[in-house]
Amino acid sequence: MIEKWNNRNIPFTVVDSASGVKKTLINEFEVNTGLVFPISVKMSLFTLNYKKLGQELSSMNKIIILKEK
Repeated sequence: MIEKWNNRNIPFTVVDSASGVKKTLINEFEVNTGLVFPISVKMSLFTLNYKKLGQELSSMNKIIILKEK
C-alpha cells in the first residue's frame, strides 16, 4: 500500500497548527477588508478545513471588490 502511494508522487502539505492557520486567514481577511465577523460566523468558518476556508474568503474578497467598483 505504501509503495502504491509513493509511485503516484502526490504533493501534500503539512500543517503544524490548522487552527492557527485558520485564525490567521480570518484575521488577515478582517484587517484587509475592514469587516469584522460576528463570533457565530467565525465559529462557522472554523469548522471548514483550512483549504476550503481560504477558498471561501477569497471568493468573498472578490465579491467585495466587485461591489466597490
